[in-house]
Amino acid sequence: MQILKLPAVPALVLLLAACGGGGDSAGGRLAPGLGAGSGAFSRGALEYGANEPVASCRRRENLGGGRVYRVQIPSRVDGAAIVFQLFEPDRIDCAGKHPLVLEGHGYSGSRQTDKSGSTSPLGIGASLAQLTAAGYAVISIDQRGHGESGGTIRVMDPDFEGEDLVAIVDWAEQHLDYLAYRGGNLLLGSTGGSYGGMFQYLLYGKDPDRRLDAMVPEIAPNNLTYSLNPNGVVKSYWALVLAGVGDANTGASQDPFIRSTLLNGAVTNEFPGAALPFFAYHSLSYFCDNPLGVHVDDDGDTSEYLLDPITGLLPITADGQYVVKTPRRPLYPVDALIFQGTRDDLFNFNEAYRNFQCLQRAGGDVRLLTYPFGHHFLSPNLGLLAESVNAQALPLSRNCGPINASDAALAFFNEKLKGIGNTDNVVTTGHNVCFSLTEGDAVSVPRVTVGGTEFPVALPGGLPVPVTIGNPVPVIVPLVTAGEGGEVIAGIPTARITVSRGDAELDALCQGETDPILRLGTCDSTIFLGLGVIKTGTLIPLVPELIDEQVIPVRGIGEFDIELAGVAERIAAGDQIVLLVYGLQDGFAFTTSRDLLTPLVTVSGTVKIPLLGALPNIAQ
Repeated sequence: MQILKLPAVPALVLLLAACGGGGDSAGGRLAPGLGAGSGAFSRGALEYGANEPVASCRRRENLGGGRVYRVQIPSRVDGAAIVFQLFEPDRIDCAGKHPLVLEGHGYSGSRQTDKSGSTSPLGIGASLAQLTAAGYAVISIDQRGHGESGGTIRVMDPDFEGEDLVAIVDWAEQHLDYLAYRGGNLLLGSTGGSYGGMFQYLLYGKDPDRRLDAMVPEIAPNNLTYSLNPNGVVKSYWALVLAGVGDANTGASQDPFIRSTLLNGAVTNEFPGAALPFFAYHSLSYFCDNPLGVHVDDDGDTSEYLLDPITGLLPITADGQYVVKTPRRPLYPVDALIFQGTRDDLFNFNEAYRNFQCLQRAGGDVRLLTYPFGHHFLSPNLGLLAESVNAQALPLSRNCGPINASDAALAFFNEKLKGIGNTDNVVTTGHNVCFSLTEGDAVSVPRVTVGGTEFPVALPGGLPVPVTIGNPVPVIVPLVTAGEGGEVIAGIPTARITVSRGDAELDALCQGETDPILRLGTCDSTIFLGLGVIKTGTLIPLVPELIDEQVIPVRGIGEFDIELAGVAERIAAGDQIVLLVYGLQDGFAFTTSRDLLTPLVTVSGTVKIPLLGALPNIAQ
């Protein structure tokens, strides 16, 4: 399949495989210091198997510390095996006790079993060895359907993975009497990236006992409907890759609903209506502002899918269903150190900013930093060529200027869970947002700019911008040339545009739905907007480069008021900032325009760019 671009697939597997202030007790949790078998949990005790006997301060047994062993418990949902690895603190202190940190893997990955390395093949999260040496107990989890854990992968479903996560924390409180508490609440942190970031947001929203105190999520989404279906256009590259790699690396453990949705979206260029609330339900946005209005007892199945007659004949894709069971609860203050890659075209910066806003409203100490990589280099889009080439060398940098993500995570946990040290000694930007522009270059800003300086979307002479549908070569709309000292673009651009067939009477002839594949006569056009830069003194002059590999689709005819994808880049003096308008983008290749009766559209309006001036590099 051409779109998969086979050389990129091993890199994809690598990243996806790489890739939570607590409240008072509300559910009859185990009191501090009680040992195994006390039966103090209102949700019931859990049987388990472990390679070694559990350490116990109460019984004065196995207190040497530093052991690593496997634990298996049954899921309360369906009895499926849920497996995790326990890493004891290097030395167990029965007087001072130990906070607990949960670690999660990326999609199609598995738990860590050896603390000698980092928490993932790409170094996402704090080092296990760092954490245990600093006095933390760590649990690394095989999420449902991954590694040795059973059940189907529901992509962080509150009623499946959410219940499993609550059960794991319950098990830890019941069996590890050396864990630390503050005010009767377990001192609990979490770390991990991508899918390993999603589990942290899920536990935060799901746990009835509000136990998560400090989280460090990296390159994680806010709303999966936006991640996979921005502005109603399916990211066909990622839909196909996630469907394929998710099954290939997990023994075909993806839930039928997930698989059918991804395949149906890639084939028809539209996610079925039943799938949208399902994916929204699996996102932090459900617990924050619930943009799709999902309610308890909402349900859905694949019967309305175009591919249902086919997938219904295949056991691996048939009969996927869901029912919403977890109600929304008021969010509580939690401390969060959020990292996001600006060069991430699966989960872009806008998603991290929405998570940042949500957790800020809930309270707690919430920070936002970026680094110059993400899921981007696994997809076919090419942005700034020199940076794309540099990004292929491992290990990938997780620095925002002088701030290293692993060191920052440890400092953050030490301050929030142990009450020692000062995060600001490592996160030197304090509560400002740290934007990484490229390796070794970062800026500190007090807030994220949404919008900014306004420019017309028009060709010279004020003419509308013509876009040939299906043309991968962008139309270049000049915006501004960076002056002396250069310019920093950092934030979220916005646009108000009109897309037309060139004449109001022609636009009025657009039909409603016709056939679900070609949509002839519906004016179902799709264009893609991104910021670019034309650099001076390059080997190939006048050729624009797409900043941070970020585009946003716009579907259909009419007026649109949208956010573009967030970017962060330093523009040299004399370089020209442009708007790039595409008729085709590789990441959406199977789900771009299909109406052959609309071969050309025009675009006009305005775009606002977050131009911040010649900000200094904080690393200098």
